[in-house]
Amino acid sequence: MDKRFTNNFDFLRFLAASCIIFSHSFALCLGYSNVFIFDWHLLIGQTGLAILLVISGYLILGSWERKPSLTTFFKKRILRIIPGLFASVLLVIFIIGPLVSDLGFSEYIAALLNPSTWASVPFYVNGTALGLFTTNPVTYVNAPLWAVPFEFFLYAIVALLGIAGLLSRKNSMIPFILLTVILWFLWYDNPALNKIRFALYFFIGAHLYLNRDKIEFKFPAVLVLWIPVLLSYNTQFMFIFAYIAIPYTVLWFAKYPTKRLKKFGKYGDFSFGMFIYAYPVQQTIIHFLPDIEIPVMILLSFTAAIPLAVFSWYAIEKHALSIKYKKN
Repeated sequence: MDKRFTNNFDFLRFLAASCIIFSHSFALCLGYSNVFIFDWHLLIGQTGLAILLVISGYLILGSWERKPSLTTFFKKRILRIIPGLFASVLLVIFIIGPLVSDLGFSEYIAALLNPSTWASVPFYVNGTALGLFTTNPVTYVNAPLWAVPFEFFLYAIVALLGIAGLLSRKNSMIPFILLTVILWFLWYDNPALNKIRFALYFFIGAHLYLNRDKIEFKFPAVLVLWIPVLLSYNTQFMFIFAYIAIPYTVLWFAKYPTKRLKKFGKYGDFSFGMFIYAYPVQQTIIHFLPDIEIPVMILLSFTAAIPLAVFSWYAIEKHALSIKYKKN
């Protein structure tokens, strides 16, 4: 039996991607300046990203353990991410771009061919050079893509530890957890750099994998761990407690025996497609419907993003993964 269908990771990834789309529906309609740190809809999106990173940290250790080869390790990551990502960039540049750009078509093409356009890094955040979404409440093009190079960096850390033979040590993630905490405090007031805090979820997920034979995941413990999170809501302590509660809850739920959820991904894993396509689609919706109400925005976002994710899976990602498994 396919190991994918012995756990609930596929469902959790889909849920996490859905949380991010839901949260962005608020942020993109309201504008980032009108979204605040303890807003419930922002916390839902951040929880979605946390879930994805916990799962990634947990499963990536298993991938290295099964095949401790640097070449194989990165081939797998590239084949899983790059084909779909490349297609999403092409969608923005050649389909969404000409439809929403402030530039005329000839000007748009000229801007595409201008090297200075590609120097406006990161392009997925700043689309001004192509005239993209300049009148939206948020002018970013595909902001969630910051997480892709970020996660590749985390993969590289795992690979280096694997080459050094350190992944056999149960506590090999502890120094990285502590270093991330220090960097988070140092960069707390920097909106760009304080995203390093999300690496904690990855490293904690990896730590739980290394110690999986010593940790039992039980529902009463889940309830206990969420008590301080809820009691500290609207304070900074909430985030600290969440770094313990979310990873433990994710892995408890992933391993919980269910008849239906464990087969959730039998038709495909659409979560990555949802993650890479939804944001520019949502921006496009707002471009054409600037006065859209948030509930309608949520509905249209999922109506557009899920079919794109399904198409991406069957047309691109599934075929790339078949190469990945053949190479194994």
